[in-house]
Amino acid sequence: MKKTNEKQNNETRFKRNTTMRIKRIEIDGQTGHLAIERQVPNARIRIDSIICNPNPGQQAWKVWDLPVAISDEELFKVATEAQSRTDGYAGTDSEKLGYFGELLRFKD
Repeated sequence: MKKTNEKQNNETRFKRNTTMRIKRIEIDGQTGHLAIERQVPNARIRIDSIICNPNPGQQAWKVWDLPVAISDEELFKVATEAQSRTDGYAGTDSEKLGYFGELLRFKD
């Protein structure tokens, strides 16, 4: 009987936490900084990317303003560019997936 109560308590605890949302994450890399923020009133994802010492012709500051219902394919494209800007090189698939995973936290 105790196991049933423990199971019910765990299920109740899980249901309470399903509405939790990450609001902001900041990531520092070798060449840049990334801030990802969910803007609640207008259901948008704002991503600010700053390169500390940009090369000539390279954009130092880039902002993405995305809907929370963005497709995975489009979000992966953003993650690929964000990884490159933050780390300073075109990353491996696993590095890109790491950034993609962080961006998924903000998507509906």
